[in-house]
Amino acid sequence: MDFSNSFSSLICYSVIATISIAVLYMLSKPRGQRLPPGPRPWPVIGNIHQLGKSPNESLFQLAKIHGPLITLHLGWRTTVIASSPAMAREVLKTQDPSLSARTVIEATKCLSYSDHSLVWSDCVPRWRTLRRICTAELFTAKRLEALHHLRRVQVSSMMRAIYKSTSAPVDIGHAAFLTSLNLVGNMIFSKDMFEWDKPEKSKEFKEALSEMLVVGGTPNLADYFPFLRPFDPQGIRKELTKVFGIMFAVFDRYIEERLQSGRRCEDTEKDFLDILLDSNTESGNKFTKFELTCFFYDMFTAGSETTSATIEWAMAELIQNSNVMETVKEELDKVVGKERMVQESDIDNLPYLHAVIKETFRLHPAAPLLIHHRAHSSCEIDGYVIPKDAQVFVNVWAIGRDPNAWKEPERFFPERFMESIVEYKGQNFELLPFGSGRRICPGLPLAHRIVHVVVATLLQCYDWQLPNGQNPKKLDMSGKFGLTLQKAEHLVAIPTPRLPHHIYN
Repeated sequence: MDFSNSFSSLICYSVIATISIAVLYMLSKPRGQRLPPGPRPWPVIGNIHQLGKSPNESLFQLAKIHGPLITLHLGWRTTVIASSPAMAREVLKTQDPSLSARTVIEATKCLSYSDHSLVWSDCVPRWRTLRRICTAELFTAKRLEALHHLRRVQVSSMMRAIYKSTSAPVDIGHAAFLTSLNLVGNMIFSKDMFEWDKPEKSKEFKEALSEMLVVGGTPNLADYFPFLRPFDPQGIRKELTKVFGIMFAVFDRYIEERLQSGRRCEDTEKDFLDILLDSNTESGNKFTKFELTCFFYDMFTAGSETTSATIEWAMAELIQNSNVMETVKEELDKVVGKERMVQESDIDNLPYLHAVIKETFRLHPAAPLLIHHRAHSSCEIDGYVIPKDAQVFVNVWAIGRDPNAWKEPERFFPERFMESIVEYKGQNFELLPFGSGRRICPGLPLAHRIVHVVVATLLQCYDWQLPNGQNPKKLDMSGKFGLTLQKAEHLVAIPTPRLPHHIYN
């Protein structure tokens, strides 16, 4: 998160208002309350300058100095960061009723999206209705099992596309991203969002989604200085309004087609759109097209970007740790064999693969600070006051590297999970890639299936080498902070088939 360019644009907006800003900042600071410790803030800007390009890493270093629960002042916003399993438990479980609101960032207010979003809205009746539908109907084991054939078709399509270009370098993260898009598209609309052999199809949609993830993750001064909101100094809201419009138009078209044509054949399994069209809101009315559009936007952004990022990180770690990769392949050969492609039903019989994915989640959580929490009422943690409306982060990236929770935390060592009962379902606070409490990601059961089966298939079907004889030990493993934690450099590798050729046809 580099604020050097942003400061120059800030100056032109703040010269006249400097005195009034400073006064308001001082007045806004909670008085008579014992906030968690933290570094001393600068006038007006607070601690913004201490975030750096990678806030998850900067906050980890600050926690080493000031403790596992610290306070920062980001502009006018009081922010509390939890960086240990114990403090995460306090935020996400013990104080969940007080800290489950959302800090709505300016980027999500475009076209009133945040008002109807499952991710960004507070725990209002509409949110509870959508959450209930997710947990009781959309992401149940029965529903996901009924739609497993859709995921099998999409993973097979990815494998065939890679096979056709064997010996050519493959951008693994991009391939996983496109596969995830089609997986989500088929589960919601029973339609592919793109075709492997016709990349120009849905090009605008894919580009809009990618741009949203880049622009939406850009630090926005308007989030820290409310007086800048009407000016949109970085043009973020203007740019995202255009991007939201493109994506919303696609969703709206699919919804309208279904409304005009009626449900698909009655003897087919309902897709998510069918279920939501049949469901009622908290007031007993049907969901509007716009409410459905916002929900589908949540599903596409979360279901494609976070999943593909995790797959890319897992493959990068495996390529860099060849001994681990060989152990996974040996397990696949023993359990699945080489005469068929691995399926979801095999996943429960692959414990070492599970350990690899857990280790990936530990070191490379897709949302390193989770999504912003907000205190809708004051509460107390470890003797400190979390004031009303304070922004609260849980630094799960730091928790995954906590030496008090993990032995040799910087080492990629899946064996640590082979005899461990630690899971990532929200009950073990040392491993929280999906969060915990009422805000835990409802798509966890789907992500679990997709990540495991895609990584397993990539490893079963192909051997992977870096291009140009690159040394795997020198692979760049740095991250790029944004809405999700991406690899700073895309993982590109050359595949070599390792199964009989008829398997790929």
